[in-house]
Amino acid sequence: MKLERTIIECKDYDRATKRKTPFHIAKYTFNYQSDAADKALLDKIIAEGTVLANKVNPGAANNGSQKREYEKILNNCIAGILSEYLWKHFLNSKSDTPVVRETKYEGASTQIDLEVIANNKKIEVRSSFPRNGIVFSLCSSTDEFDVIGMYSNSYKPAEIQKNYYVRALFHLALERYWQKDANTRIPIVEKLLVKMKTDGFEAFLTGGATWEMMINDNIGKAKNFIPHDEKSIGRLNTATSYRVVPFSKALDTKKIFDMITSEK
Repeated sequence: MKLERTIIECKDYDRATKRKTPFHIAKYTFNYQSDAADKALLDKIIAEGTVLANKVNPGAANNGSQKREYEKILNNCIAGILSEYLWKHFLNSKSDTPVVRETKYEGASTQIDLEVIANNKKIEVRSSFPRNGIVFSLCSSTDEFDVIGMYSNSYKPAEIQKNYYVRALFHLALERYWQKDANTRIPIVEKLLVKMKTDGFEAFLTGGATWEMMINDNIGKAKNFIPHDEKSIGRLNTATSYRVVPFSKALDTKKIFDMITSEK
């Protein structure tokens, strides 16, 4: 597992980008086929993700009518576990003294979290699978991704749900389109499980936002969509309104790292 820090200048990729400042990101690279330690780690992540998928959706793995949905949920759970592991590793890389720890997953409605050891502040980790690449997700003037926060209809500004929201992205490239019917064309992308088991598999940590940013209407906004990392089959086809902070207004990975690792 190799960690690299790099800087993306969005204006070099999209002259109309809304991101006006450089975006620091962290990239992890794995070599499943040629590195025994990487293989052992990713196999462990896959096993834990499988347990989580079955816990959230009991019986779905053996339900023929839900097979396609279950496979998607399984990918989401594996990506969620890996994202949590990488953010934990990254935030704890500052010194020999750990800064964050895992929290226990408590049910289908609970996202995967980390916790600041010094003060118990909560960090929610969310993942997505952009098919047009990482730079597109951060820099696109028309289709930039977001830092995902809480349900927009279930929060009160004075009642903090999570202190930080952070993001991980996995590029799953478009392979083809499936013509479901005359009016519906569904994109088919690379499979996460297949890609994880090749050399050169990459995962990106792409910043985040604070609770205060989420509730500030000059920074955050409400957005109705289905998150890429939805873990419940029951919610897989139902859009929900979330508070989000577009990447153009988000904290990059360096800033969120400095902020969290400075907590007392």
